[in-house]
Amino acid sequence: MISSITEAPERAPSWFGMLRRRVLSLLAVILAAVVLALPAQGADVLRLYSGQSPLGDVPAEKRGNNVFVSAGEIVKLLGMQASSKNDTLVVSSGKEKLQLVADAAAAWLGVELVPLAASTVQVKGEWLVEMRSALKLFNALLQRSGKNGSLRWGPGGVLPLPAPPPSSPTPSPTPLPAVVPDPPKPVSTVPEGPIINGLRWGIDDGKIRAVIDFEGPGKPEVRQEAGAVKTTFFLGKGGSPDISSPYGEVKVSSINYGNRIALEFASSLPLKEIIPLESPNRLVIDFSRSSSSAALKETKLPKPAAVPTTPAPPSPRTRKGAKIVVIDAGHGGKDPGAVSNGILEKDVNLAISLLIAKKLKKAGYDARLTRDRDVYLTLQKRTELANNWNADVFMSIHANALPPGRHATGMEIYLMALPTDKDAMQLALIENREIAGGNGDTAKAADKKTKMLLNILGNMQQNAKINESTGFAEYLFKYGKAGGIKMRRVAQAPFFVLRGAAMPAVLIETGFLTEKSEARLLNDKKYQDKIAESMTRGIVDYLKNI
Repeated sequence: MISSITEAPERAPSWFGMLRRRVLSLLAVILAAVVLALPAQGADVLRLYSGQSPLGDVPAEKRGNNVFVSAGEIVKLLGMQASSKNDTLVVSSGKEKLQLVADAAAAWLGVELVPLAASTVQVKGEWLVEMRSALKLFNALLQRSGKNGSLRWGPGGVLPLPAPPPSSPTPSPTPLPAVVPDPPKPVSTVPEGPIINGLRWGIDDGKIRAVIDFEGPGKPEVRQEAGAVKTTFFLGKGGSPDISSPYGEVKVSSINYGNRIALEFASSLPLKEIIPLESPNRLVIDFSRSSSSAALKETKLPKPAAVPTTPAPPSPRTRKGAKIVVIDAGHGGKDPGAVSNGILEKDVNLAISLLIAKKLKKAGYDARLTRDRDVYLTLQKRTELANNWNADVFMSIHANALPPGRHATGMEIYLMALPTDKDAMQLALIENREIAGGNGDTAKAADKKTKMLLNILGNMQQNAKINESTGFAEYLFKYGKAGGIKMRRVAQAPFFVLRGAAMPAVLIETGFLTEKSEARLLNDKKYQDKIAESMTRGIVDYLKNI
């Protein structure tokens, strides 16, 4: 009896265990079938609509506070063409083009620079764009190419089923597939900086006073340039305030991008003071109506340090005088620039710059050099001089170089924008290392700052000048070619020396010092004069026609 009692419990678990294994096997088959039926393996999916018509599902994933979608899949659904090269994806719709650059918070749409809500991501050959920015870009591309741009995210997307915990003895209940709302709500719309509430005006003690009321965290960024004050705020729920000026002596313009507004106060009156105040928060900008206070007073903004080896810039000119052209001879002093075939880049740059300035003065223009001898200037100081001089155009002269095993010849003209390609980006990295003034950790820091430029290319100043700089570059390219110079291309890259310029600005790479034949030419006085003559003609014709 004792034996039979002990055997019964052993047979019972065996029977229940068999039933349990069969149930689990059946559930596993069902789960596997559901997972295989999902449109995207391991990724969320949003459904793309054109008006009321569904086009298909687009893989999506959440990164931080943003949702990113596959640009490649959108291209396929829209029947567009796309090509990827290094860090750039080019999408074509007819003759119109869209350029996405990895890690950049802006994109090229034709010649327009469009700011994005978040930086584009490139992962294993896939291009991911923030979902709202993707709609903005592709709708604009469709409209520019004469097609219907009514894309939207709508219901019908599904989310992958979560896998059951491996340690769980029985499968957990699986939630039903979620439905994406139409349209999806932004993850977060809370501004991370000062929010503008309004703009007030008044006249006090011979001054025209503008008062910007704001709230929220942080202080507004304020930049002073010749004849203008620029500042940026976040927009509140009320949107853009009334910024019209009741006084003709002070003009105000604005550019909205995303949830921000950039303001520019321009006046022929001398700027007297910029005063940030608290309790409540406000920014006071005073312009003096009194002729006795014509000297610029900067009580709250740091004044750029003077460069001992360079004459102090005169006060901003009036538009009645000759047009001002600032020529910047790249590198100098402790920074030789590229060194190859026994030639120092800084010497070539200075020689050509001196010739251009001489020819411009002969043609009746006010040509000014950031350096007229072998001295070192920071990149920031170069554009500060151009801004303080209120220049009409800015040109930075350089010579190019390539690593061993690579070859190229010809002149390149660059403007400050998203990089055309990996070579342009690499060139910008090299030129910008001048900021660090060394190698190792300091060079890495300069590289990091260069890449950070890709995240701020959608700002007011650069958007305002990008088209003008493009036109300036095209004039120079045309006259270089007509003058017998081998012209390689007009391209874009994030150069610090162009970043702060408040006027049309270009960087000239006159040739490649790493090519023996071209190095000999660049060191030849006759060829230097040939370059100077061509560039001078381009500058003169551009200034006559703008």
